[in-house]
Amino acid sequence: MSAIWLILLSVSSSVAGQTALKLGVSRPDAAAASSNLLSLVAYILTTPLIWLGLFLYGVGALAWIAVLAQLDLSLAYPFLALNFVLVALVSRLGLREEIPPARWIGILVICAGILLVAHSSRS
Repeated sequence: MSAIWLILLSVSSSVAGQTALKLGVSRPDAAAASSNLLSLVAYILTTPLIWLGLFLYGVGALAWIAVLAQLDLSLAYPFLALNFVLVALVSRLGLREEIPPARWIGILVICAGILLVAHSSRS
C-alpha cells in the first residue's frame, strides 16, 4: 500500500478511535466512574466504545509503522497534524461541539503547514 494511503488509514483510524473514546466517556455513568481508579478500570473494561477506540488506535499504529518503513520521519510526521483538522471537523459536525473562530484560524494554519510539507516532498 502506498504511503499516502497508509497515512490516511493511520489518521482516520486515530480520529475514529478518539471519537469512540469520547462517546464512551460521555455517558452519565462515566463521570462517577472516574472518581476512583478501581471504578475507572471497571468502567473501561465494560464499555464497548472504549474498546473500539483502543482497537482503532491499534489499527492506526500499525498503519503508521508501515508509513515509517517507507518515508523519512521528517516528511511523514507532520501529516499527523491532519488529526487536529479531522478531529475538529468531527467534533463540530458529529458531536455538535462549539468551536470558536480563533481555533478555526489555528486549524487553517495547520492545513497551510501540511501543504508546505507536502510540497517540499516534491522539491
